[in-house]
Amino acid sequence: MKPVAITVIFFGDSITEGQYVDPALRWTNLLADQFTRAYLDTPVSINFLNKGISGETSRQGLERFARDVQQNQPDIMTLEFGLNDCNCWISDRGYPRNPLPVYRANMVEMIERARLFGAREVIMQTNHETLKRKIMLSGESLETARKRYNETQREIAAEHGVTLCDIERGFGPMTDAQLEESLLAYPDHLHLSMAGHVRYAQTIKPYLERALERVNQEKTRD
Repeated sequence: MKPVAITVIFFGDSITEGQYVDPALRWTNLLADQFTRAYLDTPVSINFLNKGISGETSRQGLERFARDVQQNQPDIMTLEFGLNDCNCWISDRGYPRNPLPVYRANMVEMIERARLFGAREVIMQTNHETLKRKIMLSGESLETARKRYNETQREIAAEHGVTLCDIERGFGPMTDAQLEESLLAYPDHLHLSMAGHVRYAQTIKPYLERALERVNQEKTRD
């Protein structure tokens, strides 16, 4: 069989980076390990790159896109931003870090750039539910804003033919007790716990599995 090399880039913010959790237990590494083992006895070699950076918005992701994505020319890219975009800092007097139209434009440009530089598959993730319910200076909670930004992601995926991994719906309705288990303890209540990373990996795994199969088939025919 023909040897095939596939590059997968996980691109996003702290949820992709896996902030505060041991690297081996982050959802990206859990998936990398599972798929490396699955393809161990095949001629397929997969290079997994985690390009998540904590605290970033989609604007900051777009600014480093050439360095972290384009020059690596991924076959598959996962795309996750939004929790920082919809956040409102006190110092900004309630103005979101990236208003919704700016967020939409940034996400669309990253999708287009990824495809231009060889990405055969783009998997965009919505953002999971959090326990951030305090009303911000914008007049809404981060949770309410998150849901609006998630809806925009769903629209983008439909309009641009992107695979959508709806993490919010994939996690399913959760009680506060279940959320507490999946998130880091107060005062964080946003980043994934070790249990949350396992749930996240399980949710996105089928999407990445199908993408790897399609890319492998295409490259074998090339």
